[in-house]
Amino acid sequence: ASEDFRFSAAAASFALLLRDSQYKAGATWATTLELAEGAMRHDPSGYRAEFVDLVRKARGLSGRP
Repeated sequence: ASEDFRFSAAAASFALLLRDSQYKAGATWATTLELAEGAMRHDPSGYRAEFVDLVRKARGLSGRP
């Protein structure tokens, strides 16, 4: 999948995890972080790096891996 698609998937997964949605299926903080980190090659404004930091903070607050 393209880098943009992987990043979009990470953002969608992040939203499902934040809401503890019944539709999150196999989404975890670790997989969300892996998707986001793997899609950071093109980040001229630093927004993707900021998102990765936000996912790390949310994972830490959730108490789950």
